[in-house]
Amino acid sequence: MSDSACFKPRVIEPVVDNQPEGLGLAVELWLAHPVDGIAGRAVQIHLRSGAKMAQAEALRDLLHAFGTDIVVA
Repeated sequence: MSDSACFKPRVIEPVVDNQPEGLGLAVELWLAHPVDGIAGRAVQIHLRSGAKMAQAEALRDLLHAFGTDIVVA
């Protein structure tokens, strides 16, 4: 990914041990710099119940490909 990207995406599994609805898979964005209004340096996108690892990886790859065009502000 370009050095100008605002974040680095990765897939995390499971988000919660018992995986209640919507918390089985997530894509996590590690922010390159602090953003006002966001506590910490990571934002998680929780995928809906039934999401497959391949779908999470495809979303991660898409975010990675367009990372230089997305600004977290």
